[in-house]
Amino acid sequence: MRDEHDEAKPTDARTPLQPIDHAVFFAALNAPPAPTEALRLAFQRHREAVVSK
Repeated sequence: MRDEHDEAKPTDARTPLQPIDHAVFFAALNAPPAPTEALRLAFQRHREAVVSK
């Protein structure tokens, strides 16, 4: 159990990917899909609800 004296510490943990997962992951980074209507609406709701500083 954590208490107020515990601090979160960064880790060097890695998630290994299978070759097919690696290919799909980096393909998505290189050519991301177009945003869906649901994503556009979510961003619109966020803009209306959150005051950025």
